[in-house]
Amino acid sequence: MSSALTRAAYAYDRLRAYPPEVAGRIATGIANALQAKGEEPVLLELGVGTGRIALPLIARGYRYIALDSNPAMLEVFRQKVAGVMRKVRLLLADAREIPLPSEEVHGVIVVHLWHLLPDWPRALAEALRVLKPGGVLLEGWDRVEAEADCRLQERWRALVEAEGVMVERGLHGRRLQEVEEALRRLGLRPRTREVVAWREERTPREALEALQERLYSFTQGVPPEVHERAMARLWDWAEAEFGDLDRPFAVEKRFFLRVTRLS
Repeated sequence: MSSALTRAAYAYDRLRAYPPEVAGRIATGIANALQAKGEEPVLLELGVGTGRIALPLIARGYRYIALDSNPAMLEVFRQKVAGVMRKVRLLLADAREIPLPSEEVHGVIVVHLWHLLPDWPRALAEALRVLKPGGVLLEGWDRVEAEADCRLQERWRALVEAEGVMVERGLHGRRLQEVEEALRRLGLRPRTREVVAWREERTPREALEALQERLYSFTQGVPPEVHERAMARLWDWAEAEFGDLDRPFAVEKRFFLRVTRLS
């Protein structure tokens, strides 16, 4: 496992985590949507990452299958659940080929994953295949408003595009719409609601680190040498623009949950 993958996994765990009270509200929203009748629910999360969705659900006693194709992410997650592994199963696998029998789980959780998969219909078909009758597909996502973050990301994009590399933004939202349309074509009825809204503080240094470690999907297609040159210039620009890179700024966040129940 490369040191770059490991470093990025730990950075993701630190910079993309939810505050405990927010993670608890998300877990409650998921638990309320399950409605497993007379059975101990089994949950499968596709793209579990380092466990920001999984951990509070595991703490509530749910049996959990954690799938990820990134071994570094899965290793960080494994370390965090070492004391409760009796109810946790780790799967190093691709969401487009889930190594489980059909009708195996009561809920499939997908948070910030569809836009990372060009052939997402395969993953969606697999998610529906492993759900029991009456099971639920639980899709979650954040909406973030932070003026300083936006300035840094847009400056990064301008620096990258100045080198002739185009950056695609907005794929996450478009993909969520495409998945919803696919579900409706199958005769399903996805329902979306806001689960929790909260306010955080972060610093320009943390925002820069998230870009440096390529924690956002829109950074993934940029050649490494272009990204490194852009980041060197971005650090210089940020120091001139913000002055103190450790002075926090406000971030407004909301988490949404879309629930689709199989008949």
